[in-house]
Amino acid sequence: MSTLAVVGISLVFPFPVEGRLWGHIFNLAHAPAFFCTLLAIVGLLDPSAVGLPKRFATVIPMSISRTAAVAALLAVLGLIAEFLQYFAGRNPNLKDVAANSGGLLAAFVWVSGQKTAGVKRYVAGLFTVLIIAVASFTPLMNVSECVRQLHQMPLLASFERPLELGSWRAQNATMTRSPAWSTHGKRSLQVDLQPAQYPGVSLFWPNADWQGYQSFAIDLHNPADRPLPLIIKIQDREHELSGRDPRDRFRRHVLLEPGQVRNIRIAISEIRQAPENRSMRMDQISLVQVFTSNLKVPTTYFVDNLRLE
Repeated sequence: MSTLAVVGISLVFPFPVEGRLWGHIFNLAHAPAFFCTLLAIVGLLDPSAVGLPKRFATVIPMSISRTAAVAALLAVLGLIAEFLQYFAGRNPNLKDVAANSGGLLAAFVWVSGQKTAGVKRYVAGLFTVLIIAVASFTPLMNVSECVRQLHQMPLLASFERPLELGSWRAQNATMTRSPAWSTHGKRSLQVDLQPAQYPGVSLFWPNADWQGYQSFAIDLHNPADRPLPLIIKIQDREHELSGRDPRDRFRRHVLLEPGQVRNIRIAISEIRQAPENRSMRMDQISLVQVFTSNLKVPTTYFVDNLRLE
């Protein structure tokens, strides 16, 4: 029961996770955590069922059907816990449910293998490793991408790698890594806006520590034959405490003329001083947003080479 309590709390409790890297590390832990939980429960009841020596006392013999029943119970509890995350200020995700199930399946295969011998046990071990690897592949790749982004500072985004888009969100727009135009490398972010009140894109969880730099820079391109007014918004983690007060963040209007390419540079001191009643925390930047307002017709623009200088 204590094992179930620890897993349940870790799934639901609103840990103060900040940044994309920590979010993906938590995602990476899902499959191994459920793998270990099922093995721990089965092992406490029947140590030999998980491969421990038979000299350990058996409380309840764990057959294949009993192991499957415990795995099904854990899967249901994982699904419920994922739903409860919504009420704890976390974001439920079906991918986490799939990772939980992958960990349980791997543990079930391992226990099943312990009831066989020779080649069958060896094959079961290989399948166990394979299932954990498949369940962990995407979050592991995302962790690797986050580490790579940390090491490429002061570059914040260049759109050269597909996984970079994992830290971007579109609002009434679609995003594409495009070779049609760029100022850094071979690709940029093509943003296709749909008519809406505030369509655009947002960089969530950027490398957050902007201290020690003089300016933030971003390259923008308007390929259309009409002007495009854009708004650049920057905020830190403390902005949420203000109730998202517009006076508690940085905001700048930018006009892109038809066919124009603009390199926008904004002094870090200007960003720091933007909130009315405090200084923005330059070591806790949480969002960079590029959007427009009251768009009437579909419009395309390009973003590239977000960096600190």
